[in-house]
Amino acid sequence: LGDTYFDGIQPNFMPQPLKVVSLGFDMPHSWDMFIRNDDSNTLVFENLKSLQLIGDRFSEYELQDGSIDPIDRAWPKLVVSQLETLVLFEIPIPADVAESLMSAPLKELTYKGRSDYAHMLCQHSTSNLNELVLAFDMYIESNVETFYQNTNAIFRNISKIPIVRCTVADLDLKINWSLIDWSYLTHLYVQNLSDLDKILDAIPAMPYLQFASLIVDINYKTDLSLFVTMLNGLKQRYSKPSSSKLETLLISLLGIDDELDGALDELKWYFPKLEHIGKVE
Repeated sequence: LGDTYFDGIQPNFMPQPLKVVSLGFDMPHSWDMFIRNDDSNTLVFENLKSLQLIGDRFSEYELQDGSIDPIDRAWPKLVVSQLETLVLFEIPIPADVAESLMSAPLKELTYKGRSDYAHMLCQHSTSNLNELVLAFDMYIESNVETFYQNTNAIFRNISKIPIVRCTVADLDLKINWSLIDWSYLTHLYVQNLSDLDKILDAIPAMPYLQFASLIVDINYKTDLSLFVTMLNGLKQRYSKPSSSKLETLLISLLGIDDELDGALDELKWYFPKLEHIGKVE
């Protein structure tokens, strides 16, 4: 079978022939659509190449103390010996399931959710990966301090992955960029950024960063004036250009991008490797 998508239907499918599966999770019954060969709790996907599991911002699984219940009993043992692409969106993963999924010969891993689950996944071998894509929403982080510990641990220990992307939605819980140590990150995407100057300080601490897309949360002309003044004062702020390898920098100011013309050119001095600077489309 080719692409297979199940949405609210609970038929019985043999897992062995499937090559692509996308599940929108209605825990704890999503796995019941697949036929098991015996009475065991094991599902064998002999030919599965791509698996996508989509949750709902952890809302169904959050306990009163703020922790996440992965509902271990709902997960079968998964055997996915041919899996190359794994996509996990906002769904808690039990440790044994993470170990099983990460033991596959994965080429691409995409995870959107909390940093503790991303860290659990990335503690397993990632040496086969060609691309790692992680996305975090600070609003659903259970502990902002452990966000730094988890992400720093991830991005310090993935040196063999050619492309490492990270998307962060900053929102009201402002990231302290001085605590970031994302050594092997290659592509950074930040939404609702409030402190551009702080991230400019942090980028040189990301020595392999090649691409950055920054959506800055500026709503008033007074903020814009301060922002432009900061850009024009880069040579006073920094004694010399950074050693960053950044090649592409995109910046958007939430609807007032026209005011940026000319001011962004000042960043070419600070990032001498820049080949392209522009606006987020």
